[in-house]
Parts: sequence; C-alpha cells; structure tokens
Amino acid sequence: MIRKAEYYRASGKHSNQRFRRFFLAVVLVLCAAFVLQLIFRQLFFYPLKINGDSMAPEIQSGDKRYFIYPKLTTVGAGDIVLVQAKNAPVQYLCRIVALDGDKVLVQAGQLIINGKTTRELNSLLEIPEDRGYTMAEVEVRPNHFFCLNDNAQNTADSRVHGAFERAQIVAKLFRPRLFF
Repeated sequence: MIRKAEYYRASGKHSNQRFRRFFLAVVLVLCAAFVLQLIFRQLFFYPLKINGDSMAPEIQSGDKRYFIYPKLTTVGAGDIVLVQAKNAPVQYLCRIVALDGDKVLVQAGQLIINGKTTRELNSLLEIPEDRGYTMAEVEVRPNHFFCLNDNAQNTADSRVHGAFERAQIVAKLFRPRLFF
C-alpha cells in the first residue's frame, strides 16, 4: 500500500490534479466576475460615451462615463443628468441648477437663482436676444428641474427647451465615493 502511494506521488498525477483544480477555480471566479459585471452594467448603470462639449471642461467629448438610473438614487441641485427633451430626438447632458419653486434669471451673462448670483455663463456674444446672455425670470414648476450646461455657448438646455420634468431624466452621472 505504501509503495502505491509513493508511486502515485512520483508519477506526477497528484500535482496534475492540483493544477487542474486551481485552473478550474480561476476560470470559475473569472466567469462569475464577468457575469456579475454584465448584470450590474445592464440593471443599475447606463454606460455612455460622451459626444459633444456641452459640459466642458469637466466632461470632454469622447469621455466614457457611467450613469445610474434615477429610480435608484436621488437627484438634486448640482447633479449632472442625462435628459430627454420632448421635442428633440437626442438626449442632453446638463447640470441641474434649480429645483421646484426656484426663480431663475439670466441677466448680462450672470446666472441668478432666487436673487443670488451663482455663476457667470461666459457667453461669447453680448446680444440681448441671445438666451446665453439674457433670459427673462422663470419660476420652476413643481416636479421640474432647470438644467444648464457648463459650457453655455451654442448648447441646448433649459434655456431652449424649458424646465425638464422629473420623468424626462434618463440617468444621473455616477461618481463613486471613496471611504478613506
């Protein structure tokens, strides 16, 4: 009996079984990770390659970003969202600047929310008809968001399409938070 065990170890069959078990375990772990990644991408995240420079300099054309569906998270002021305009076949990437009941005014290139200047829109042309430079005061209706692009020149946002309804938000930019 002892001689059979010594012969078995000496023949290399024992080490081949260890290698096969290790190889099978690695393959199973990689397959499980691949399947989980596919599930998370399709159920929770909205992968997107950005086309256009409406959110420059933070998000450039050609960047790849992940978005999370709005039903899985809360959406508030300062969040970058992907919205579907009612009268346009494309989706727009923009930042929420005002919520329900806020009063928004664009005057001399300044964004004014509830009477406080929040930022400058940096419009190239100072034409009174240009909505990037001047826009009449608008009150955001309940269950709506007023969205603007970071790059206010030649872009379509709430200045063109009006305030977006909550249902028009397709996804929110996913920013992972680190705990250290």
